[in-house]
Amino acid sequence: MASVGKLWKPVVNVTDLEAGERFWSSVCGLVPAGRHGQFAVLDPPDGDEREPWMLLQHVPSLDSCGDGGVHIDVRVEDVAKAVAEVEALGGSVARLPEFYRPDGVDLLEWAVMRDPFGNPFCLVRWPLD
Repeated sequence: MASVGKLWKPVVNVTDLEAGERFWSSVCGLVPAGRHGQFAVLDPPDGDEREPWMLLQHVPSLDSCGDGGVHIDVRVEDVAKAVAEVEALGGSVARLPEFYRPDGVDLLEWAVMRDPFGNPFCLVRWPLD
């Protein structure tokens, strides 16, 4: 069976990126690797891209998320196609596909979905070709 995409990374909502970087890098053995708009990247210390990594997402309050503060990203080649495939599997759209544009530059395309149980996850196309 072909998959819609590939598991990309966990995303943790935080109200303070600096504090989130300190906490999660200590908990997971990762190192801060840069910020992009409202996001902070935590990578493995040896830079091994095969190892899992984490993304912290700055939010005004955890109450504003409605998702428990943690979700996964699924990397896909075509966001619109992946949305249709997820819907066919029983998922639903929570936020229509759009581009994330920190500093006015298209960084990635994404859509927020919900599984049949209401859990959120994102479909992400990155890098943009």
